[in-house]
Amino acid sequence: MKVVECIGARYELQGVEIGKVYKWCPANVTVECGCGERPTLTSSTTTCARCGTDHMDVFAEVLGIHKEDEDHSPWHSLRSYLAAQSRFEH
Repeated sequence: MKVVECIGARYELQGVEIGKVYKWCPANVTVECGCGERPTLTSSTTTCARCGTDHMDVFAEVLGIHKEDEDHSPWHSLRSYLAAQSRFEH
């Protein structure tokens, strides 16, 4: 497995008829799979289309994503807050 290219998440400025807009571009990593294919991986597409190998571990390692990062979301905090509130109401 070889990482060919890594592009971090960013906004790209695009000119439009009435001005400029910022377009969100998620991070992507291009790898050379063991089968010879060069898939471009994103957070939603981590599998090689040719052989079906899941490269999520490579994608996460290259971008510095850790398991605890995946488990944290604003909804998790909101659930904790609401659960605490319901305990105090009784």
